[in-house]
Amino acid sequence: MKRLSRTIMTAMLVALLAFTLVGCQSTAKVESIPPAPVVEPAPEPVAPVAEVPATIEKVAEPVKVAAPVEVAAPAKVAEPVKVEPAKAVAPQEMTEYPYGVKLIEKNNSGTKVFDLFIVHTNDINGNIYAENGGMGVAKLSTMLKAAQGITDNWLLLNSGSVGELPASAFQTAADVIDGLGYDAYTPQAIQLATGIAGTKKAIPLSANALDSKGYLVAQPYQVYDFNGFKVAVVGLVAPKAIQGVSFTSDLILQNAQAAIDIAKQYVDYVVVLGDLGSKGQLNSDFVCQNLNGIDLFVDGNGSAEAKTVNGTLIVRADQNLQSLGAVQLHVENGAVTATYPMILPAKDVLDPAHSQIAKAFSGVAQAYGYSLTSVPEDPAIVSLIGPTPVKKAAVVAPAKAAAPAKAAEPAPVVAPAPVVAPAPAPAPAPAKVAVEAKKPEIVYPYGVKEIQKNEDGAKEFDLFVVHTNDVHARITPADGGMGYSKLATMLKMGRALTDNILLLDAGDVTHGTNLANMFEGEPVGVLLDMLGYDAVAPGNHDFNYGKDRLIEAAKYAEANTSLKVLSANILDKDGYLVFQPYQVYDFNGFKVAVVGLTTPDTATKTHPKNVQGLSFMDDVIIQNAQAAIDVARSMVDYIIVLGHIGLDYDGASGITSDLICQNVKGIDLFVDGHSHTTLEQGKKVGDTLIVQTGSYMQNVGVVQIHVKNGKVTATYPMLIPAKDVLDPKNSAMAKAYGITDIPNDPQVDEYVGYMTAKLGDQLNRVIATIPETLQGERADVRTKQTNLSKLITKAMTEESGADFAITNGGGIRTSIAAGNVTVGDVVKVLPFTNIITVCEIKGSEVYAALEHGYSMLPETNGAFSQTDLQVVYNRYAAPGKRILRVLLNGKVLDKNATYKVATNDFMAAGGDGYTMFGKVLTEGSLLSDVFMDYLAANYPVK
Repeated sequence: MKRLSRTIMTAMLVALLAFTLVGCQSTAKVESIPPAPVVEPAPEPVAPVAEVPATIEKVAEPVKVAAPVEVAAPAKVAEPVKVEPAKAVAPQEMTEYPYGVKLIEKNNSGTKVFDLFIVHTNDINGNIYAENGGMGVAKLSTMLKAAQGITDNWLLLNSGSVGELPASAFQTAADVIDGLGYDAYTPQAIQLATGIAGTKKAIPLSANALDSKGYLVAQPYQVYDFNGFKVAVVGLVAPKAIQGVSFTSDLILQNAQAAIDIAKQYVDYVVVLGDLGSKGQLNSDFVCQNLNGIDLFVDGNGSAEAKTVNGTLIVRADQNLQSLGAVQLHVENGAVTATYPMILPAKDVLDPAHSQIAKAFSGVAQAYGYSLTSVPEDPAIVSLIGPTPVKKAAVVAPAKAAAPAKAAEPAPVVAPAPVVAPAPAPAPAPAKVAVEAKKPEIVYPYGVKEIQKNEDGAKEFDLFVVHTNDVHARITPADGGMGYSKLATMLKMGRALTDNILLLDAGDVTHGTNLANMFEGEPVGVLLDMLGYDAVAPGNHDFNYGKDRLIEAAKYAEANTSLKVLSANILDKDGYLVFQPYQVYDFNGFKVAVVGLTTPDTATKTHPKNVQGLSFMDDVIIQNAQAAIDVARSMVDYIIVLGHIGLDYDGASGITSDLICQNVKGIDLFVDGHSHTTLEQGKKVGDTLIVQTGSYMQNVGVVQIHVKNGKVTATYPMLIPAKDVLDPKNSAMAKAYGITDIPNDPQVDEYVGYMTAKLGDQLNRVIATIPETLQGERADVRTKQTNLSKLITKAMTEESGADFAITNGGGIRTSIAAGNVTVGDVVKVLPFTNIITVCEIKGSEVYAALEHGYSMLPETNGAFSQTDLQVVYNRYAAPGKRILRVLLNGKVLDKNATYKVATNDFMAAGGDGYTMFGKVLTEGSLLSDVFMDYLAANYPVK
């Protein structure tokens, strides 16, 4: 489906997208259609003559049995709405309309005078059996088939919820909708979220649901032809909280009106099929009040009604199939001359022997060969849903799971949940046959294009998923890691042997060393491309340069490299997906979906300003994911979640990778990061294998997957330790493969050397001018406060918004001389890549922390507490009893109160023996960056 155009010439009714932008500023003036005091049936039908096909020029359809209302309930009947024949310009002859919509011809008998019936239901809500006051789909099918046998001049539409569906019932429910003969319906949340309709005949319509790239999620409208009389049905879905789906548009209300006016050049009659209801800001009354030219609004989300608003007829039947609605249009020479809204209550279908409507129309029915003494159930529908249960339940759970008891429609997801299920649109192959190894061309949701990795035709092969996580920009060997140069060499060796390699990184990759930080992560991005990484999931520290920088980098990678930045749970303030949610790769017909996830704790594990305006769907990552995964199985053979989620339970969201795998079945492999966990043989949770390599590239992970005839027959996880790569001659693993040396990759070395030289220029950049030397000598900062430590802790408090700061004196490594200060000077003072971390701490624990820091005086101690608190102490007292009084802004600290302390991530994790800091609230920027900004702001360059 093509992107929505800003030009109204191609709008063709999808201008209805504008509605969600317009606030309900005024109350619609509603003209109610008064109830008829007497049952007044439509024109008397005449039995068809054998030699002449039955038409509705002078005959009322059997659906007209649904027309008049029983005498006992006149309130459900509406008087005919008389409409003057339109004098509009004759519609242009077209067979294909904007957005690729093809005209559907319903009747071409050539008659100029006939009745057209628009039959409608809404809010079935899973009430598929003849209970709870509803007529049930099996009896409904019998009536519909009878009508279909008499006339072709009708449309069957459904607005509102068909029912909550788990994945197991998805295809069955779609088959029921097709079996009933529906022409169109407003789609469910799961259909919008995954792009999977399930129905092969009935068309899901939504002109106002867009994916993250602004593309229509579903077909916006459909045009039907009845003897040259063209009817456009436009879908309009009430806004829902669904992952990756937005209900806004850049079209304004005036353009919407202009588009509808232009639409009249193409069609004779405009029907809006929506589930807006009469309540809330965006409702059917508001739509009809503000736009002229909508002939009929078939609504849902409410009880039965028929009324006019601004010349538009709004109709709705009862929910749960407690009634069936119909609108009879009398058409003469291409114009509607009369409109009759009607409903048929379910009790008249369930017990026609006592129905006044059935009695009134018994002669008509007999003329067509039908009896209205009973309405049997259609056996074709019964075979799909099973017979009506003998014991009624509050929520129907059919035998074949067409509308199960407690369903989960992807809720405020959609989302898809943690997994965005790749699926065709709008009409995929049925789930029951979609698991074949070889599949036809597939159009995946969100504009994702399948990437062919190998097409040599092999039916049996090994696929290698190579993975890293939490490298934290250790570009060269550091902190026990191997660096990118030797990894590049190994990858070239591997690719020389096979094309069946998928290279993935699970996040926290672009930030953490001066070589990366001084260039806002650019060197890492270049190296990921040089090494041929296929995909990366953003980690919380990848946002440390701000969301705009990361989004810009992802767009650049999309346009210029093969690297995909994937995350299915990051939304912008308008509810749009920020990054591509998933990617599909093809290895000889074996399709692998890689779905990105980012920890919801990113909201607190980077500076809040870095992710301002973003949300991470922590409340719906797991909810409803199962349905999306199950549907994905119809399109791909193997599902990998590439998640910066982790196994630690101390995050604010409580979301961990094993929690996801415990609750979502069908994930084959979870390539994890964030918790720096080393899983030598992986971790099996249910049927899902979780793998993680630790951190800093101390290991590289490999998962060997044996594929035979499109099926995985064996999986072997392993880790390649950095020590075996850096010193292969002493590695048993290397010796086993005859490897004695792994040289550096010359291209990587050349690039890293070039950027290291540029780093030197960066480090020489002057950022401030200070009037006096700032003392940071080892003997000073490890035994007392200095002017340098006071400035550092003050900068920490101001930047973080905490009440005060405590950092370790051992983290301050040197002094800064008076005069000009360079970036390199600050880096020498604060060489560690410590992140400012805000923790929650009790006043009593503050005393305990300071006692710990002051415990070794007068000896030097790297754990000495540097703070912007005022500390009164006795260095000669016994350790643990040295702190006499602690003041915050001149007032004694309350030992029973709770405070926010800014520290560094090393100490927050218990480093230097600090176990007192309690719950982590937020993580922010590099301490060195914060101090640079503080000096630049307070001591500008002279």
